[in-house]
Amino acid sequence: MIGVLGLIGGVTSYLGRDARTQSSLMGPGTYVLILSAALILTALVYAYLSLRKAPRTPGVAPGEPREPWASRIVLSVFGAFAVYATLIQLLGYVLPTIVFLLVEFRLLGVRSWKGNIALTAVVATLFYIVFIKYGEMAFPHGALFE
Repeated sequence: MIGVLGLIGGVTSYLGRDARTQSSLMGPGTYVLILSAALILTALVYAYLSLRKAPRTPGVAPGEPREPWASRIVLSVFGAFAVYATLIQLLGYVLPTIVFLLVEFRLLGVRSWKGNIALTAVVATLFYIVFIKYGEMAFPHGALFE
């Protein structure tokens, strides 16, 4: 759903730009279109893989409660994101992003600290390059540092 909304927003941004700037590859509309298309493609691949595995995986019968770990993980991830959204406004981008990624990867099953730190370093660096350097987006420096 987010991908579809992004696709609509990207097309709207692209068509609303000055015709002389529409050839810019990393303009606002084009950038959002590319990210939205990637998000939709990822969702379609996951849906296909889920459907392919469906006959072999026993499902939960209607009315049967879900396993308790599923809701705990979802709430933990949501809580970590809420804390991250608050901290990024106070402390800026770098430190909250590193802490957030460490916590998220741990919650999502990366148990090795060496693997978690390596994965966090790679993802945080990629986010920085894609969004701040290449996309020229301005991230908050933090209210405590202004």
